[in-house]
Amino acid sequence: MHSRQTSPTFHPLLIALATAALLLQASRADAQHSSPPPSMSDQQKAKIMEKKQFQKDTEDAYQSTMSRLPDVKQQKVDPWGNMRAAPQK
Repeated sequence: MHSRQTSPTFHPLLIALATAALLLQASRADAQHSSPPPSMSDQQKAKIMEKKQFQKDTEDAYQSTMSRLPDVKQQKVDPWGNMRAAPQK
């Protein structure tokens, strides 16, 4: 009895899957080396500075208003105070 060796045959589907896997890995590796983001334009810088100035003006107005308010100490409010009996001594 002679055993006959056969060469392995590759199905076209197997070859297509292996090729697809290799191609997908190459595209992922390429995505890691993208170009750096472009720098901001003068218009974007001006918009950011305007926003910061608006926030500063708003904070200054808030502080000014708070400094003009009278300093009133909060009294303890006990809404159930008149319902309780006075403590006995």
